[in-house]
Amino acid sequence: MKKKSTKKTCSEEQLEAEAHTKADAAEPETAATAETPGPAEDAGNDAGASGGAATAQLPDIDALLAERDQLKDQLLRARAEFDNFRKRNARDYERLRKTAAEALVRDLLPVMDHLELALKHADDASQAVVEGVQMVARQFADVLGRHGVEPIPALGEAFDPNVHEAMMQRPDDEAEPNTVLEEFQRGYRMGDLILRPSKVVVSSAPSAASAEMGDGGTEEG
Repeated sequence: MKKKSTKKTCSEEQLEAEAHTKADAAEPETAATAETPGPAEDAGNDAGASGGAATAQLPDIDALLAERDQLKDQLLRARAEFDNFRKRNARDYERLRKTAAEALVRDLLPVMDHLELALKHADDASQAVVEGVQMVARQFADVLGRHGVEPIPALGEAFDPNVHEAMMQRPDDEAEPNTVLEEFQRGYRMGDLILRPSKVVVSSAPSAASAEMGDGGTEEG
C-alpha cells in the first residue's frame, strides 16, 4: 500500500494563507467592538459625570447670604457717612457765610446809628434834609433786612439779659419791675446770632418812700 502524500499543493497553501489573513483582520475588530461602549452606557457615564460636576460646583448658600449682609452693612455705613459729611459741610459753609456777613454788618451798624441820631436832632434842619435822611435810613434798614439783620425789640419789653444790656435802673410807678423804659442804643440780631444787645434803662420796684406816699394818698382818699 502506498502512503498518502502529505505535500500540499500550491492551491491549498494559497487558501490557507488567505484564511489566516482574514482571521488576523477579524481579531482587532472584535476587540474594538468589545471595548467601545454602547449608547446606553455612554449616556449613563455622561449623566454620572454631570451629576458629580454639579455636586462639586453647588454654591454655599450660607456663605452667599453672609456676604450679602456684609455688603449691605457696608453700603449703609457709607451712605450714613456721606450724609454726615454733607451736613457737616453745609453747617461749615453757613457758619463761614454768617461770620463774613457778621463782620460787615458790625461795621455798618454805626452808620445806621448816626442816621437815626440825625433824625432825632432834625428839628432845625430843613424838611428836604429830614426827608432825605429818612429815605437813606429806610433803604439802609431794608438792605440789612434782606441779609437777615433785624432790630431787637426793647421798649416796653421785659428785660432779657440775652438780648438787652442794662445801663441803669430807674424806679417807675407805672411799669412792672424789669421792664425796658428807654433805649440808649438799638440792638440787632442776625438769625440766632446777636450782633449787639440793646442798651437800655430798666425799671425797678418803687422806692419805700414812694410806696408810703402812695398808701397815704389812698387812705386820705
